[in-house]
Amino acid sequence: MKKIYISADIEGIWGNSNPAYTMRGGAEYEEYRTNMINEVNLVISALFENGVEEIIVNDGHGNMDNLLPSRLDPRVSFVSSNGAYKPYGMMEGFDDSYDGVCFIGYHCRSNTAGIMAHTNWGAMIRNIKVDGMEMGEAGINARLAWEYGVPVILVSGDDLLKQQIEEELGKGFSYVETKKAINSQCALCCSWNTLMKRYQTEIPKALTHATMKKEVTSHSMEITFHHERNAAFASRMDNVIRIDNCTVRIEKDNYDALYRMMRFIIKTGNAFA
Repeated sequence: MKKIYISADIEGIWGNSNPAYTMRGGAEYEEYRTNMINEVNLVISALFENGVEEIIVNDGHGNMDNLLPSRLDPRVSFVSSNGAYKPYGMMEGFDDSYDGVCFIGYHCRSNTAGIMAHTNWGAMIRNIKVDGMEMGEAGINARLAWEYGVPVILVSGDDLLKQQIEEELGKGFSYVETKKAINSQCALCCSWNTLMKRYQTEIPKALTHATMKKEVTSHSMEITFHHERNAAFASRMDNVIRIDNCTVRIEKDNYDALYRMMRFIIKTGNAFA
């Protein structure tokens, strides 16, 4: 594999466990941001060491401006933006030119036991179902990659995420455990040296995963909000069907269009969170 896409989040990163520190203004935000930058750079270095020629990095957390350009590995390209203006959010800049996708620092879906578990916008979204199956961010994002024929080759996060990802993606990926969940805001983190060894072991395996056949088919999605008012607002949009007090349903002829519509509904709904 020569060209790799990295989508990075912060909750699943090594050393991080408290949601109060994951957003700008939090007391330890700079430490959490540093952990994110360091781990992404660790992945980048291992990918290049194993023959990858081109890497693009996309920040997928919060306003999506946590990865400081001056501190990223100078060999990579990256997406820079005000997160609200990214039509594809955590998958911005992705297309069918990539050979593989890495989800770094990801977390469990909402209302499960993983570290800082949530789905897309935790304060607003209760859950999201794709084609009838509840999914977290990894499953939702993976299906966009699949539509373009690109496999998810590597995922990292806490120990509980691996089982969820196997439910949502199957088993055709490599996994790096960054920490063990004691509860939703308490983690047992491995040593940094152990983390390095885990990535160095798994990345060569990840790069052997096979490409996929493109499959463009119609899909449906149900978005359940915490509050009735968000569903009421979203249902005023064309082709958004309200199916109960807090849930709306959308259908599209391809997953790319479904994904962009999901992103639009969530971002506009945030005005009424």
